[in-house]
Amino acid sequence: MSEALATIPQRIDYLHAMPVKAVFSLSLFDSFIDYTDRKETTIKGYCNCIKQFRKWLDANNIRQPERNHIKAYRDYLAGSNLSTGTQAQYLRAVKHFFKWTEAEGLYPNVSDNIHGAKVKNDCHKKDALPRNSVEPIAKKIDRSNEAGCRLYAIYLLCVKCGLRTIEINRADVGDIKVIDGDHYLYVQPKGHDDKDSPKYLFLEAKEAIDDYLAARTDKYTSKSPLFVSTSNKGKPGAKLYKKELDDAGNEIKVLDRISDGRIATTTISTMLKELLIKCGFDSDRITAHSLRATAATTAFEAGLTLFEVQQLMGHCDPATTEIYIKDQNQLSIEKKGRTAIDKYLKGELHNDILPELEAELFTMTTEQQKALLAQIRAEKARGTL
Repeated sequence: MSEALATIPQRIDYLHAMPVKAVFSLSLFDSFIDYTDRKETTIKGYCNCIKQFRKWLDANNIRQPERNHIKAYRDYLAGSNLSTGTQAQYLRAVKHFFKWTEAEGLYPNVSDNIHGAKVKNDCHKKDALPRNSVEPIAKKIDRSNEAGCRLYAIYLLCVKCGLRTIEINRADVGDIKVIDGDHYLYVQPKGHDDKDSPKYLFLEAKEAIDDYLAARTDKYTSKSPLFVSTSNKGKPGAKLYKKELDDAGNEIKVLDRISDGRIATTTISTMLKELLIKCGFDSDRITAHSLRATAATTAFEAGLTLFEVQQLMGHCDPATTEIYIKDQNQLSIEKKGRTAIDKYLKGELHNDILPELEAELFTMTTEQQKALLAQIRAEKARGTL
């Protein structure tokens, strides 16, 4: 039994004492999953989180979970190598589970008001690429074969159109529509049930897709996936098998389905990550999602408003859009500020601020400082300063 469990008092907090007839059963977990009315991917996530909790209960021989057991599980997660985000996700699933058991009158909510790892919501986990690196990366992609043409088209869709890997995975050839002479790719964003979000294909992106389709070796139709695998196992028409047991208990291979060749999101992420590493961006903060972040920050720098960037990226909450922009601005200010400090201390940077104004400047708000700087620039431009 874990050290955390060894310190658990034998008595339960009287506020969370269980009714006499409340008996915990592992079948409750299955009932909870059946009850969960979410998308398949969300249900899979719940299943994985609940599975971890079940394994922990079994490893510690716990048959009737109590409040202090949940605290011990939280401490167990905190001592693991899991990220704070994953810890919070695991504990959140457990809290949802016990909230449901109490609502159904099956078992008390022994997880009520138990707090886990605190995740900083305003900290985006991936960095955008430097603006001047976007074109050089594109030029390093070898487009002499089908795989290279595919990578180039996907790269442009991510870094300039801001597509998610799941949107690329779901896209079909027939999702490209012509409206008033312009080409749009209709995608199914995260959380949507239909392909109802048009993404404008600028000329370079449209030509990249056309070049890729021309290089494809399969006979595709409008219903075919827009991007397909080039591996033998994943190619369109490939037979996919699964393992089963026959009547004698022997393991056999049974035809599961015929592959449509659709490229997996993991494959897309791996391809783009390998490209970024090849181009000198070997960091865990630079991934395929960094390309989408680059599209968002570049749009803001190009003059779009926060609302326009939000609509462009398909963010439900403007706070998500602000995370992209805030983090990139923070990196820019950090580099500029630290460099200025270093140069100033070395005598390489002259301070243009008059000493008598310096004390007053520090009493100003950020908006007041911005207004003053704007005024100084305007006067310099007019030649009056």
